[in-house]
Amino acid sequence: MNPELQARLAEGERLLDEGALEEAERALRQAIAIDVRYAPAHSKLGVTLARSKRYDEAIECFRDALEVDPLFAAAYSNLGNVYYEQNRESDAIAAYKKAVEVDPDYWIGYQNLAAVYKKQGNYHEFVRNMKKATGLSARAPERRSWSGETPASGGGKRRRWGCLPGAAILAIAATAAWLRFS
Repeated sequence: MNPELQARLAEGERLLDEGALEEAERALRQAIAIDVRYAPAHSKLGVTLARSKRYDEAIECFRDALEVDPLFAAAYSNLGNVYYEQNRESDAIAAYKKAVEVDPDYWIGYQNLAAVYKKQGNYHEFVRNMKKATGLSARAPERRSWSGETPASGGGKRRRWGCLPGAAILAIAATAAWLRFS
């Protein structure tokens, strides 16, 4: 990877983690200017714009990332997250399903599917997808350190995926208990 591209991307990610969205956007746009065919820069810019609630622009960034790399599961998942924020649940489900289609081990996609199904009250699909996410995340510790957005972690605030496997187990147990007693 081009050292300047790597530096701009790292700067953009750091600024994004710090919540400095305008500065992160600037750094990520510089990374894209260096290499327009680098899908992760488009996706990170999309996350930055989504956090700024600039959803239409974020969608375009995720689509740009997918045009460059149609097998980029995280971009499909991030696209689904924007749809989720817009209450476009069927579009979110389609994007999350595409994420797990292109990468069947992408546990975050299953976790995000579970979040939509829980919101819809479809507890069978919620539990099924959370079990799948939990099983996959336990076998893929390198993926747990990647930071980003997920509706299953709640709230619309800055979130980390790394802490969710334990929470997923608790959610499954609570849901199973709720289903058994309702």
